[in-house]
Amino acid sequence: MGVLVLSGTDDDRQVRMKEFAVFWGCTIPARFPFIEKATRLVFDDLGASVHELEGHTCCPEGVLVKANDENAFYSTAARNLALVEKAGLGVVTPCNGCYSTFKEAQSHLTTDWRLKDAINEKLAAQDLHYDGTVQVTHFAEWLSEDMGAGLVASKLTKPLWGMRIGVHYGCHLLRPSPAVRWDDPLNPTKVEALITGLGATVVDYTTKMQCCGNALDRVGEREGSLAFARRKLMDLMKNDVDALVVVCPSCFQQFDLNQAALQRAKEDVNVPVLYLSELIALGMGHTAEEIGLDMHRVSVDPFLEKWDDRQADKTRLATLFDVSLLSKCVNCQACKDDCPVCKVDANYQPTEILERLLRGEIDEVLADPQVWKCLECYTCQELCPSRIGMADAFRKLKELAVEAGTAPEQVGSAYDTFRKTGMLGAPRESARKKLGLSPLPASGGEALSRLLAKDDEGVE
Repeated sequence: MGVLVLSGTDDDRQVRMKEFAVFWGCTIPARFPFIEKATRLVFDDLGASVHELEGHTCCPEGVLVKANDENAFYSTAARNLALVEKAGLGVVTPCNGCYSTFKEAQSHLTTDWRLKDAINEKLAAQDLHYDGTVQVTHFAEWLSEDMGAGLVASKLTKPLWGMRIGVHYGCHLLRPSPAVRWDDPLNPTKVEALITGLGATVVDYTTKMQCCGNALDRVGEREGSLAFARRKLMDLMKNDVDALVVVCPSCFQQFDLNQAALQRAKEDVNVPVLYLSELIALGMGHTAEEIGLDMHRVSVDPFLEKWDDRQADKTRLATLFDVSLLSKCVNCQACKDDCPVCKVDANYQPTEILERLLRGEIDEVLADPQVWKCLECYTCQELCPSRIGMADAFRKLKELAVEAGTAPEQVGSAYDTFRKTGMLGAPRESARKKLGLSPLPASGGEALSRLLAKDDEGVE
């Protein structure tokens, strides 16, 4: 692939970024080999040619090393990058800390040429030289920019249909700017776009951009670290997420290991945590056993079980509705503000009900009284540019709700009256007589009742 080339098409970049050095860092191989395994599987499935270079050390970690000796921090980072440059490659790392360290070192040594020259004098003794031209890429960045969400999604055998995922970026994937310039440092979206491409629903939540707080553990502030973890986990649970996806081993440690510590202290927290490559590898058909998910401290079994259930829900939904039309309707929403009920009831949002269907919440929707607020006035259908509308979908939902026994009591009692009398109400003969109207002919209610009874018996 060579060093960073600034010209060329997106296809050229993808070809270049199929071959690179990988920098695992310290934490993943030592503490979380299952993250390494899943990442290797994703590399293989996407056709990457990965080189592992001899001589790498800690990136180094910023809080502990830089605070002691800033020159050691930059010298170590430059040496690691010089090894990659010597191999004529770029480097991909699945660690936020390593990514931020390398980006910060590149930025600083670009301006501090005296320090760069001094470091190169020392590196010369090891037959190394740091130019600063190496392309440094985070694993999530590689997926998003070099592979593309579409390519990743095309490799899935088990989409994340119906699953609700919270994303935690971690500070060092996005900052410090301008050294790190991959996504908006305060309002990022690119990892979420990857998750959406996998078929999941990304859940926004208040503490999304809150630091994980793991660094407090490294300086003896254990309670503070746990407080950070607790706050985010409670927020995620309040938003009914099925799992939290992280892209940093330190963040994984905070939300998996420290969540387990909170659970041992009998705190009510339970959010399965997955590194991004684990989620993708599962979607690509690799098993939990193959990846080693049983090595997590917080069980991911609830997530996996719900995922399996959602696959069954998807099959069931396809037997009841035209899923492609539902999706088209939800994505369009041109008639969203034209529903007459919405104008008088702010809580009624028919498109949200259809969105819930597409998330697999079939039984929950059928039990929701909101289904029965559709007037079947067909305003949405008349306004629909595709002549779809929502009325037919809501009619089907009402039928299913009756079968499920969740219809309003009035619906059932009115139908019972109809079955017995053939009418939904008896005429007031006194009022008719007062207006000079003749009595109505005898109704055919009894005959209809007998006819419908035969239908119940299966007689055509």
